[in-house]
Amino acid sequence: MDYYIRIGEVCVPVSEEIYKVYCQGARKERYFREGDRRNRTLFYDALDTEELKGSEIFSDPDATSVEEAAEKNCLLEALKGEVEKLNRNEKELLCRLYVYGDSLRALAREKHIPVTTLQSRHKKLLERLKKKLE
Repeated sequence: MDYYIRIGEVCVPVSEEIYKVYCQGARKERYFREGDRRNRTLFYDALDTEELKGSEIFSDPDATSVEEAAEKNCLLEALKGEVEKLNRNEKELLCRLYVYGDSLRALAREKHIPVTTLQSRHKKLLERLKKKLE
């Protein structure tokens, strides 16, 4: 006896073993679909059209992708490691500017240092961190 499996419009000849495995899989799929109908389960692919996939109807185009989030987390971990390597004065400068929101001018007054000196230190520090993160 010859065994065939229909793929699209073509009947492909297969062995008896492959035919039986295929039929078991087809029956199992039908069983799950029947259960889904009884339980009134709806899958996104049931909403597919030629122009749009059903899952895209509910997606948020403004949401951060998994890849972007992973890349951001890797960069944050690397930045954290580099900041830990800084000396006390460099850490304080970054903390005062970015955590507490102090201005360079106010910090310069408090430390009795020219603003241009703090600007230069700040710029060099950011360039050094950027170079290490690239």
